[in-house]
Amino acid sequence: MKVFHQLVYGLSGRFASLAMVVAVGLATSSPTLAAGKEKPWYDSFWPIGDRVEVHKLSEEYIPFKSAGEIPFRPKLLLELGDPFLDIGNLDSGFEVPIIGAVWQPRLWAYVVNRTAIQTFDNDVATRKRDTEIANRMDLNVNLQLTGTEKIFLGLRPFDNNLPGRFTRYTFSGADDGFLNELNTDIETLFFEGDIGSLFPKLDVPGIKPIDFGFTVGRQPINFQEGIIINDTVDAIGFVRNNLVFPNTSNLRISGMWAWDRLDRNDRSRSSDANMFALFGFADANVSSYNVDMIYVDDNANDGGGDAFYLGLSSIQRLRALGGISTAFRLNSSFALDDEISGNVIGNGSLLTAEISSLVHGSDDLVYFNPFISFGNYTQAGREAILGGPLANTGILFASPNLSTHGAEINPFTDDVLGFAAGVQAFMDHHRRNLILEVAAKHDYDGSSFDSYGAGFQLQQAVGQHIQLQLEGFYAVNTDDRNDSAGARAEVLLVY
Repeated sequence: MKVFHQLVYGLSGRFASLAMVVAVGLATSSPTLAAGKEKPWYDSFWPIGDRVEVHKLSEEYIPFKSAGEIPFRPKLLLELGDPFLDIGNLDSGFEVPIIGAVWQPRLWAYVVNRTAIQTFDNDVATRKRDTEIANRMDLNVNLQLTGTEKIFLGLRPFDNNLPGRFTRYTFSGADDGFLNELNTDIETLFFEGDIGSLFPKLDVPGIKPIDFGFTVGRQPINFQEGIIINDTVDAIGFVRNNLVFPNTSNLRISGMWAWDRLDRNDRSRSSDANMFALFGFADANVSSYNVDMIYVDDNANDGGGDAFYLGLSSIQRLRALGGISTAFRLNSSFALDDEISGNVIGNGSLLTAEISSLVHGSDDLVYFNPFISFGNYTQAGREAILGGPLANTGILFASPNLSTHGAEINPFTDDVLGFAAGVQAFMDHHRRNLILEVAAKHDYDGSSFDSYGAGFQLQQAVGQHIQLQLEGFYAVNTDDRNDSAGARAEVLLVY
C-alpha cells in the first residue's frame, strides 16, 4: 500500500497538465462548416463548440406531441402517486376536511451522488499536497400535496457539511487513510405553500388578497447569487408575488426570520444569532432589480456580533451592444459591533459585474466578470464548504463543495480587485461542455498576496443518469508564496 501511495503522489503533480490536454482534445472534436464555404482564418479553433445555424420562426403549424411521440422519461428513484413529469390523467385526490383544500399526494425521491478523485496543493504557505477519493450524496424526498404545497426532506449521509468531515480515503495529505462520516442528520426539512391555496374556504370567490406564499423549516437561502447569503438555516418566511407597481411587470417582496444554524463564515453554526431579512425584486422594462437587506442580531458570548447587510443588483440585456447580457451588483456589510477577523464580520463593499455574450454561429458563451472590494466585505451567512463572496465570479473562485478541495484562488475580499474571464463551449448536442478560464486577484492595499490562474472544466453526459467531469488548474502567487496546482475527476450520478 505504501508503494501505491508513493505512485499516486508522484503522478498527481502531472495529472493537471495531462487532464488539460485530454479535455481540450475531447472538447474540440466538433464538426466544421459545410464543404464549399470559405472559412475565416480562425475557423479551425473558433467557436470551440458545435456550429449552430440560426433558424427563422416557422410559419408552419406544428401540432402538440401526443402519447407515444414524447421522448422516454427516466424515472426517479421513488415515485408514489402521480409520476414526476409523466403524461396522462392526474389523480383526483381528496378534499381535506375543514380547510377545504384538495390534495393529490405524490411522493418523489431522488439522489445525487458525487464521487471524485482529486489532488491539489493550494496551501500556498506549506506547499502541502492532498490526494484523496471523496464522496458526497444528497438524498432528497419530496411529498407534493398540491401544485403549491409540499414537504421536502434532504439528507447527506456521507458527510457532515465541513471540509474535513467527508467520507473519504486520503492517499497523501494531513490525514492519511480512511475517514467514515456516515450519518442520518437532517440537512433540509421544510414545508412550503400558499395561504390562499391551503385555505380556499377563506376566500371562495377568490377576490381577497390572501395569496401569500410561506415556508417554515430548515432550508437553503441564496440571494444576490450567494454574495450576501448562501446558507441553510432554520427559518420562517413569507412572500407576496405579482404585486402591481408602475412600470413593472412583476413586483415581489418577501420577509424572513431565521433563528438557528446561521453560519457566520466561521465554520460553526451559531444558535444565538437571529437573522431578519427583507428581499425585494422588480421586473421592469429594461432591467430586473433586486434590493436585499439583512440584519443579524447575535448576542453570543463567544465572539459574535450584530451586523447589517445590503445588496443591490441590476440585470439586463444591452441590445445597443449586440445583445450583451450584464449583471451589476453592489453588496455591503456593516459591523454594528466590533469587526471580527477571519472574514467573519467586517466593514466593506463589493462591486461585481457579469458581462457575457453568445459567440456568433454557435451556442458558446464568452464572459468577463470583474470585481473590486473596498474594505473587508463579509457575507451574512455561508456554509462551511462553500466559496466566499467571489464564488460566483468564475470556476477558479468557486469551491467544488466536496471534501477538502477548496477554491483555486482565495474567494474572500479585503481591499482586492480582479476578474475572471473565459469561454463555455457546448458540443455533442449540449451533452458536453467545456469551460476555459483565466483569473486574477490583486491585493491593492499590500496586506496580502496576488494570484493569477488558469483552469478548465469539462463535463460529459453519459446516458440519462451519469455525468463525468474533469477539471484542473494552475495558479501563480506573489509575495514569495508557492504556486498552486491541482486536478479533479468526478462521476456524478443522478437518479
